[in-house]
Amino acid sequence: MFTAGREWSVSPSGVKAWSRFMPGLHRRLDRPPLCDLTKVRRLGVLRPDGIGDMVLTSGMLRELRRQLPATRITLICQTAWASWMRTCPWVDDVIDVDVTFGGVREPRRLFELIRFVKRVWPLDLEVLLQPGTLYWYVPSRTLAWFSGAPVRICWEDPDSGVDTGGGLHTQNLPYPNRLHETEKCFRMLEVMGLEGEGRKLDAWWTADDANHADQIVRGARHGQCKLVALGLGASEPSRRWPVRRYLEVIREVAAKRDVAFLAFGGSDVADSCRWLSAQLPGVVSYAGEKLPLGVNWAGIARCDLYLGNDTGLMHMAAAAQIPVVVVIGLAEGALPGTRGDTTQTGPYDTLSRVVRPPKGTPWDSDLDAALVPADSVAAATLELL
Repeated sequence: MFTAGREWSVSPSGVKAWSRFMPGLHRRLDRPPLCDLTKVRRLGVLRPDGIGDMVLTSGMLRELRRQLPATRITLICQTAWASWMRTCPWVDDVIDVDVTFGGVREPRRLFELIRFVKRVWPLDLEVLLQPGTLYWYVPSRTLAWFSGAPVRICWEDPDSGVDTGGGLHTQNLPYPNRLHETEKCFRMLEVMGLEGEGRKLDAWWTADDANHADQIVRGARHGQCKLVALGLGASEPSRRWPVRRYLEVIREVAAKRDVAFLAFGGSDVADSCRWLSAQLPGVVSYAGEKLPLGVNWAGIARCDLYLGNDTGLMHMAAAAQIPVVVVIGLAEGALPGTRGDTTQTGPYDTLSRVVRPPKGTPWDSDLDAALVPADSVAAATLELL
């Protein structure tokens, strides 16, 4: 069943119907597909998602580059992350796109679609991969259709009862939501006939990013033995742990360990980061709100622990093999695939502690990081330091 509220024109059936009047598109879609996907020469990876989603795909991109050295790999991502992703050593091209909602007659959506077509068709993609799980994916699944690639592969949980637009692909892999997204990326590689070895995330940054991060970290250590990265930001308010809880944890941990704290985050949490550093000068520092993402990543990688919300910075820490304490506002027993469930998109392949609401919290409670008490987070932090 198509998600309530979506207009027919952007539904899978609607897209297929009105796009029949685009013969140039169908000439591309109807080309004979490759029989052996390991022979692909022009490959696209469609990932118009958040920072954390990009990091969760890092292992896939690394393995595509390693196993397909002669293939031209194009990454399609949100405009906001394009400059950062152009520093990724495993891709040849980056195409930026803005995914907008609403019907095809919406001017901005139509403009973005035309812009996308003009940029992607000259690449003559043979295969397009689209990792991703979220239920609002229909607009980006439409981009896969308009890529013109004769082979388009995605995944979708057949038991979820939600149509994310997988019918716009030539192959829809039946991966359940309980599987971690990184695991599904490696399984997608195996479907292509590639090796699924090395099931781990990876990290990258430029030499300039590393030098900048070194300066920030040296100043933040304040002569202390350990340095904890703080991640206060999150894409949704329900994922954000209250800043005063961080203050409680920092005071308790600093009283028992030789430790300093370095807050990372953009303009959305800049005031909170500054407030926190003002409460405990010499203990807490703020890295800054306009840092390139590579500097943030290199800085987190130079810390001894990540403490914070379920956000892109948390995935950066995991990819850099930094121990993670993450605050998750879902109670134990939440159904796999529930928004915010760590079995799907939590810390991967690193030492971690997931701190949830206290026992007795109903399993079907709404996602709310504020339910998590400070004492539990402090205990987890002390355990991993």
